[in-house]
Amino acid sequence: MLHSLFDASVWTSLAAAAAAAVSSILFLRSRNFLYDSLALAVTEIGLILIAAGIVAGAVAGRLGGGPWWSWDARLTSALVGFLIYAPYLMLRRAIEEPTRRAASAAVVSIFAIFDLPIMTLAVNWWLAHHAASAPIGVEWTVLPVAALAAALSWIRLRREQDRRARDAERRAAQEI
Repeated sequence: MLHSLFDASVWTSLAAAAAAAVSSILFLRSRNFLYDSLALAVTEIGLILIAAGIVAGAVAGRLGGGPWWSWDARLTSALVGFLIYAPYLMLRRAIEEPTRRAASAAVVSIFAIFDLPIMTLAVNWWLAHHAASAPIGVEWTVLPVAALAAALSWIRLRREQDRRARDAERRAAQEI
């Protein structure tokens, strides 16, 4: 069950990374802050999911009689993905000016997508070698995790748009 949760979390976070990269490209082309808000929302949810997947993978390894952490391809590539996307959120806090912040974050998001093929290959390789031992198919766990991620991303997107509107009002009031 924990292996299936790991796989579902990683696959959903990969989809979130792809959505963030596409949104980032769209932002850079249009300068529409809706795309930046979407990139932020799916990146935050994807980062939470990949962290949950790493924890589930570590616990599954321990419950299987192994160490808490093994440097297998799945866990290691998930950790690398986490370490690539975590600075995205730190960068967003470091830059105050909204357009510069969004453009810088978009570049990081687009750069980070290059880890996606590595993570995909690692997960596919592991599934090919361990599919017979999985009691619950990955497809049965990906759907609910993806639905949860979509709902949380939508909520986060709405909150980010509300925050941006309040920030714009505050900036307009300061100019008067």
